[in-house]
Amino acid sequence: MKKKINRLLSLMAIILLMSCSENYELQIGFDAPESLLIPTANQVVAIDLENGTPTKFEWTKSNSYYGGVVIYEVAFDKEDGDFTDPLFKIFSNGGGGDNWLSLTPKQLIVIAKLANIGIDSEGTIKWKVIASQGGERKETKEIRTLKLKRPAGIAEIPNELFIYGSGFEAKNIDNAMQCKEIEDGVFEIFASLSNGDIKLCNSANADKVYYILDSNNKMIEAENETGITINGTGKAYRIIVDFNLLTIKTTEIKSIKMMRTWEYELGDLAYIGNHKFEVKNIALPFYHDWGYPEERYRFWVNTNDGKEIWGSHLNDQMNASNIPGLAAFNTPPDGSEPAEYYNIYNLADIPSPGQNPDWIGMYKLPKGSENKHANVIIDMSPSGDYKHYVNIID
Repeated sequence: MKKKINRLLSLMAIILLMSCSENYELQIGFDAPESLLIPTANQVVAIDLENGTPTKFEWTKSNSYYGGVVIYEVAFDKEDGDFTDPLFKIFSNGGGGDNWLSLTPKQLIVIAKLANIGIDSEGTIKWKVIASQGGERKETKEIRTLKLKRPAGIAEIPNELFIYGSGFEAKNIDNAMQCKEIEDGVFEIFASLSNGDIKLCNSANADKVYYILDSNNKMIEAENETGITINGTGKAYRIIVDFNLLTIKTTEIKSIKMMRTWEYELGDLAYIGNHKFEVKNIALPFYHDWGYPEERYRFWVNTNDGKEIWGSHLNDQMNASNIPGLAAFNTPPDGSEPAEYYNIYNLADIPSPGQNPDWIGMYKLPKGSENKHANVIIDMSPSGDYKHYVNIID
């Protein structure tokens, strides 16, 4: 009797397992989206980079027979393409689960460029939706066309910026100078300008994008190697190219004076090219106005926009830094100073609340340099930190 009961229980367990196995078998089945909704056929989408408003693509949901998730992918191709090798493919919003897609103006610019739609012109592309579930794919029957109107302006902020031209220190692309990126999308360089043109491009190699100013003095992409007319005095300028504001600003560096405290001029530095200013054989008297040697100094810079002070990162007591993370150093340098000690900063860019402006950003002349002579160089090369050097010569 016991054996019969065990056999019966085993048979019931097998039946139960078979039943469970059938219930958990993956069942798929869906229909392709029935229709595309927006944008409407042949709608013109004017890409607006300044506004940044996204463009929405939407289609009807697929009918999923067993309630499973349907994943959507949108494909774009040229007007005469057959989607064998589409220009651009992207999953819909929600990781592919939503029956709509939002594309930013930058993404539309990418598609327009792939479709060879030029700046400030209009062209046609087409799009369709591919739905999938459990490895099975079904496409919309409808393929819809769309007109993209590409604006004048910048499609993509460059990672690098090069400059040359007849009015610039570097005359041709072979010796173009690379600008320093001082913040996201903002580039700076110190170099001489004269009457002529400057050319701005994103690469020194074969494939380049050039940038020019439009009639509103806003930067746009140029179709070819085109320059920007510039008026310069032949002296050094600070050139700032801001791709966020689409502006170019030039500031003439009229003179640079090396000043001991705020009273005594030690020498005038002149631009010598290649981002450097120099004064040679200046005397280094240590004045004793307060009964002890005073060796602190910094630089006064006269520009066409007014006076600037270039100096160190140190506070007015020279016992702390106005830039977090940098070390203080308040004795005459003797080789043991931190690497950033001779860095050059525009003090207007460094907050120093509550400090005495007459003493902010000072350096000290090198140890043992009293009554000697020196050559001083300010190096504003874009490849590293802005620095200066005091080289004692006797």
